[in-house]
Amino acid sequence: MADFKPQTQTSTTIEGISLTEYNKVGSVANVPVSTKTTILTQAYVSGTFENLTIVSVSGEDYAKFFVTINASDIDIRRSGPDRNVTFDYTGAPYKLVSGDVVDIKVEHYNTGSLVDFDATIYGYPG
Repeated sequence: MADFKPQTQTSTTIEGISLTEYNKVGSVANVPVSTKTTILTQAYVSGTFENLTIVSVSGEDYAKFFVTINASDIDIRRSGPDRNVTFDYTGAPYKLVSGDVVDIKVEHYNTGSLVDFDATIYGYPG
């Protein structure tokens, strides 16, 4: 089994606003093959998580990762050759509103394997 180490948080600031002020970490174990599975869910939080800036994902095997807002996939990326993927929206953060829900999902294709994955969501208020 892989030894997962926490991501190093890099503080990104534009005009005095920290783009990584908020973060939430999640993981899922034993994901079966060809099964789209949620790693992490985070709802809009007024004054805390109003802008989505970075999503960092990794896993024990190559996979397809999905950033989903309100049940719609807004970005899909595959890992490889590295098993880590970063969705970087710091240039144009996703502005969230009350009721929005962000899900990070994964699907892998390693037949016969149950695989573990991790995700971290970064954002900032207002």
